[in-house]
Amino acid sequence: MKVFIGYVSLSGNTEKMAVNIKNRMLAVGCDVYMERLDTVEVETLKEFDLSFIGLYTWNQGGLPYEANEFYEELDQANFHGVKVALFGAGDLSQPKPCGAINILSNKMKQCGFAVYDRVLKIDQGAPAHDRVRQCEDFADRALSWGSKRKKWRYLVWNRMQNNHKYRKTAYLLRRVMDDYPIK
Repeated sequence: MKVFIGYVSLSGNTEKMAVNIKNRMLAVGCDVYMERLDTVEVETLKEFDLSFIGLYTWNQGGLPYEANEFYEELDQANFHGVKVALFGAGDLSQPKPCGAINILSNKMKQCGFAVYDRVLKIDQGAPAHDRVRQCEDFADRALSWGSKRKKWRYLVWNRMQNNHKYRKTAYLLRRVMDDYPIK
């Protein structure tokens, strides 16, 4: 499965989230491409099975200036069925926590994207181990949502992957299931 991770980060928190998601996607065997949003053409999202987009929130709820060009390019093409999951870091005590994610989510839905209904918003002051766990859980759920595989396959494989005795077996089992899909 081809996965794209695009992000914009000011303080480094959103970038750390993107790296955690990337590590999780690599661990489950996905081909991952990660890049900053200010260098990405929106059309490239059509080439991937699932995309993760991460933003920080600027000035009490606005889009970061690095994401403005990306945001404006969304109107220029049809993105019907392109799957996207959104994440970001911010101050969750604000009246509109991580408001940039909501702005981008609404725009993407208008442009035809299939937007994952769960959005990952992490408080910038959260402990590092909590942030990593939340990113991994979010990545797993988004992959299950965006994947063409049967969900039970993924859950069984994930449970086996988490048990050190069965890691090699889980890897081989996943390879066999990918080669011989159940219809």
